[in-house]
Amino acid sequence: MAEQPPSIRPDLLNLPGYDPVQPLEEMARTAGLAPADVLKLDANENPFGPLPVVAETLAHFYGYERYPDPLQLRLREAIADYVDAPVERIVVGAGSDELIDLCFRCLVAPRKSILSCPPTFGMYRFSAGMAGIPIVEVERREDFTVDIDAVRAGITSETALIVLASPNNPTGNALAKREVESLLDIGLPLLIDEAYAEFAGASLVSKTGQRPQLMVLRTFSKWAGLAGLRMGFGVFPESVAEVLLKAKSPYNVNVAGEAAVLASLEQRAVLEERVRTIVEARGTLFESLRALPWLEPLPSDANFVLCRVRDGDGSGLKEALAQRGVFVRYFDTPRLQDYVRISVPRPDQSATLLERLAAAGADLGLQ
Repeated sequence: MAEQPPSIRPDLLNLPGYDPVQPLEEMARTAGLAPADVLKLDANENPFGPLPVVAETLAHFYGYERYPDPLQLRLREAIADYVDAPVERIVVGAGSDELIDLCFRCLVAPRKSILSCPPTFGMYRFSAGMAGIPIVEVERREDFTVDIDAVRAGITSETALIVLASPNNPTGNALAKREVESLLDIGLPLLIDEAYAEFAGASLVSKTGQRPQLMVLRTFSKWAGLAGLRMGFGVFPESVAEVLLKAKSPYNVNVAGEAAVLASLEQRAVLEERVRTIVEARGTLFESLRALPWLEPLPSDANFVLCRVRDGDGSGLKEALAQRGVFVRYFDTPRLQDYVRISVPRPDQSATLLERLAAAGADLGLQ
């Protein structure tokens, strides 16, 4: 028999990959600047980084040679205390991205589909595609709120799961209480991605015990500054949590990430103070951006601000800023071609951002 190369699933041959951001060092090289002079505001990372106790804990940690606890007991207990939910309903993942993938594969049967509302987090489409699951996308309204009537109209007998982000990425708006109630009244399993909940000052975790179809994802990437360690968690019905714990990779969360989360939660008051600082900086940044006549910032409940470029294009502004060492996020999709997303910087970085933003606008002739 003639040798045959490995066969690729046909549906993956044209699957668009997830569009990631560049490392800081590559950005600095592109701009011809030292890394310290670059403003990396394209990934919604915490501008303060992790707490000092994280570095101290990892420097003195012993046990890297041992596998982590596959049942995540200490982690789940600490998280249960943090979000005031039963430990039996908590599962920890390598970032909430892993839990998105697990939920799709475990909760959506063959020939069933997922419903999402773009523009939103690109991992929903990516994970559905990797799992071979059809995803029905119901566009948001002009103001990026969820069109509940359109969601109802988009549901079919094949719809197995609704997934929404609140606050939504990249638009920054959170679901209103009435929207949540309307979505829950549909009766289908509802997965709410709350990656930015701490900056919104609200969460649906407490509601998971009252509505059995509600599931909530959270992360330590943003508010705790642990994006590089990939630590997320979800609160699920106990029956779902049991299955996810069996279906996940046995050692999916590494011991360094576990130690970092445990150390961070012991000093959560410091983290919460940092969150308040970022929220205050977000408000100041919003007003400063609104003062630029060629830029229209959208109100945000997250740690970023989405801005529409009046009489211009988002791609051009992104490139002009990159030449000046400021990296923001641009999404090459029809609804967002006139927009850029700017992560909230530290207060001491705001003046530099605004100065370079004004200069980039002048380069493009924006008025």
